[in-house]
Amino acid sequence: MSATVSNALSGLVTVRQLAEHTGYSRSTVYKWSSGERPSPYPEPVRKNGRVIGWRREDVEAADKANKYSRADWPYGRKAA
Repeated sequence: MSATVSNALSGLVTVRQLAEHTGYSRSTVYKWSSGERPSPYPEPVRKNGRVIGWRREDVEAADKANKYSRADWPYGRKAA
């Protein structure tokens, strides 16, 4: 049964993985998922009202759309 679960969720990024990827804490990622804070990522996939994860392709697309250079990041200017 565990193989089925891991295969079904293999395309999803968990809260812990997204926290590591972004460098933010897990509590910040939970706040993004609950809507308490604005999120740079789309709505996570939920099951029975609980967060399961974010689709990997959605995370990659959001990263590409929100890409900043190191010089422009403090000023909120997106890289060309």
